[in-house]
Amino acid sequence: MPSRPVAGFVAAITAIVLALAVYLAVAISRQANAARAAESTRAVLALERLDASMREAESSHRGYLLDGSAAELARHERAVSEIRAHLAALTARAEREPALRARTEALVAGADAALATMRAERDARDGALVGGAPWHAVADPGLLDGMDRVRAGLVAVERDALERREQAWSGKTALGDAVFLVANLALAAVLLFAATSVRRALAAHEARERERHVALEAQARMFGIVGHDLRTPLSAIEAGATLLSRRSLAPAEARTLARILASSRRMARMIGDLLDFTRVRDAGGIPLAPRATDLREVCRPVVEEVRLRHGADAVALSLDGHLDGNWDPDRLQQAIGNLVSNALQHQPTGAPVRLRAIGDHDAVCVEVENDGPPIPAEAARAIFEPFRRGDARQAGADGLGLGLFIVRTIVEAHGGNVEVASGPDRPTTFTVRLPRGRPRERHAWAGSGLKAPAPPFDAG
Repeated sequence: MPSRPVAGFVAAITAIVLALAVYLAVAISRQANAARAAESTRAVLALERLDASMREAESSHRGYLLDGSAAELARHERAVSEIRAHLAALTARAEREPALRARTEALVAGADAALATMRAERDARDGALVGGAPWHAVADPGLLDGMDRVRAGLVAVERDALERREQAWSGKTALGDAVFLVANLALAAVLLFAATSVRRALAAHEARERERHVALEAQARMFGIVGHDLRTPLSAIEAGATLLSRRSLAPAEARTLARILASSRRMARMIGDLLDFTRVRDAGGIPLAPRATDLREVCRPVVEEVRLRHGADAVALSLDGHLDGNWDPDRLQQAIGNLVSNALQHQPTGAPVRLRAIGDHDAVCVEVENDGPPIPAEAARAIFEPFRRGDARQAGADGLGLGLFIVRTIVEAHGGNVEVASGPDRPTTFTVRLPRGRPRERHAWAGSGLKAPAPPFDAG
């Protein structure tokens, strides 16, 4: 994928991550502010309830002093219990908020002093009555004034803190919403840019593919036309040379005629390669006509023809095991001939090319081995591609560079595979593995009765 769309997608993902981070930060801040606001609200309510309970305690205390009613005393004790509960809650709150500790301690001290004063007055009344001494209640209108001032200060502090938190909450919420909106807008812009870039890249790729397809079609048509147009005059040349070879000729004339025949046959093989390449490009495969075949009968004709052209020691043949299977013998003879011819082009003079066929349980392996210069690693990776003639080994090779491509096409049409192994300290070995069964996928021409082209023996 082009770099600009990739950069766009990376930016889009970054925008999403930033937006989520801002959203989570705002959510966490909201939750924390809500918890603090709830604490402040509970503290204010506790202070208001404390005030009500203190008023209740003072009222019931005065009622008890006047009539000594047990009901007033019980009401007073209930109010005191409520006061202790409110003071405990406020003390726990002050432990979490050190700024409130001094005021809270003063409030607790004031409440304890007021309750202690009430207790002392009740005890004095009860003691006087038990001893028969006269006793008169004395009202203290300022009994709760000091505590009220402290309580009012605490209420003001809590309300002020609650107001500040609400303001901070609103500001952070507005900031978070703004950042989240900006991130979403950036995300939309990046996605739009990325989508536009991808569409442009795909359109450019499709245009290049169309141009390439048109070029390949034109090339294939040209090869087919050239192949068919050249085959007729070439056949006439080969036929005339063959007739002349049956006459008695002088040695110089015989050598010239031999060169004509060899050149015409090499040209015939090159035309056959062109036509096969055209079939592969046009129809997706080479036609096959598989039948019961013994690979011995495929390898031996290849070796015989090579020995006629290059000498009896040009090829060493080794056949081992059961070599029968269901294949197209003409096409396999073409593939093996291409491999042997390719090996001969690189084999040092005087050393034979080694051709081995080995049968195992469900497949047959064919190996073609030579002792020529090693194939560079980069060239080996593309050696079965068409028109590959750029490496040092093929600098002086004959043909169009289609031979090994046709080998691979034929072998794969049979459901097999072909590999090459080469290195500085080892021979170059082409290995073909053919399953014995029928080819898994055959071109629609397979078995149609079309005669395969004569097998060429030059790898090209």
